[in-house]
Amino acid sequence: MSFFYKEYNPPFLFKNTHANTILAALFRKKLPLDYERQRFFLKDGDFVDLDFVRKGADKLVILLHGLEGSSDRAYIRGMAKIFSQNNFDVLSFNFRGCSGEPNLTMKGYHMAATEDLEEVVLSLHKTDTYKSIYLIGFSLGGSVVLRFLANQGNNPAYYKVKGGVAFSVPLHLAEANKAIGKFENILYRLRFLRSLKRKMKQKQEQFPEMPFFPAKWKYNFTFFDDFYTGPFHGFLNAKDYWEKAAALTHLPNISLPCLLVNAENDSFLSSFCFPYHLDTKQNNFYFLKPKWGGHVGFMPVNKNGFLWSEELALHFIQSIHQKEDCSVTLFDNQILANVTTT
Repeated sequence: MSFFYKEYNPPFLFKNTHANTILAALFRKKLPLDYERQRFFLKDGDFVDLDFVRKGADKLVILLHGLEGSSDRAYIRGMAKIFSQNNFDVLSFNFRGCSGEPNLTMKGYHMAATEDLEEVVLSLHKTDTYKSIYLIGFSLGGSVVLRFLANQGNNPAYYKVKGGVAFSVPLHLAEANKAIGKFENILYRLRFLRSLKRKMKQKQEQFPEMPFFPAKWKYNFTFFDDFYTGPFHGFLNAKDYWEKAAALTHLPNISLPCLLVNAENDSFLSSFCFPYHLDTKQNNFYFLKPKWGGHVGFMPVNKNGFLWSEELALHFIQSIHQKEDCSVTLFDNQILANVTTT
């Protein structure tokens, strides 16, 4: 499949990584949506909340947010809106504990936590409501999308999943941890870890028999992943989690059409998060590295209220769905040649 796209070339302000990242996260208008919430109970007794926008379509896009996000984030609402307007049903997936209510088990979510998504996809498969399912993830959610697609293989239970898109993904967790640990990222790091600290205090109240909460909290991800993410999700510690959960080494296993978009100036990423090494024979994997974009940024919105990233994802998934060569573009005549993996 050939894939053509419009190059991302934002105004001067948005060529600054932090301006793009912060303005998108804090100041972008949330587009209105009529969400219908469904609580999905998991096999281990926990739940995830699923927010649907239903149009009666036979094709569905599932959106997965980033760390400490939710279906209410502006980037999720924007993506949901553009697909809903183009005759897709939309499911905005809230990871455990991210829908405004604490989840029921000690288990949370992480970069490789595909199990809950798999349960939901299998349930959708059984209802036979949709002929085609597509996945779009951001940052942590993008990592889950890539891991899901890499794990899918020939499992007939998931054959309706036709492809996916991932934005701003820290493919190499150990190196990405070094990047987020830099001084320039201190405000992001503090925001994430303060939110996670509040959740850990809630867990302590839920499970008083498990005195895991540390006496002194350190505001870095090595500390958090050592005491919680690793041990409570089947890993030995932070290092073990970073090595086993990273999506980078799993990319060659992806056979379905998949688009990965990591901005060159994303301050959360390191050089290890740009997969130039992939075999060019992996024809269904597309990697874009726009010069600008920040982390889950890609501002500003256009006259229709959408981001470059949202129109890009719509175009890519429509191209898969139509099973056509992507010679028709959504972007007037501003197109580039086929995306390559190197």
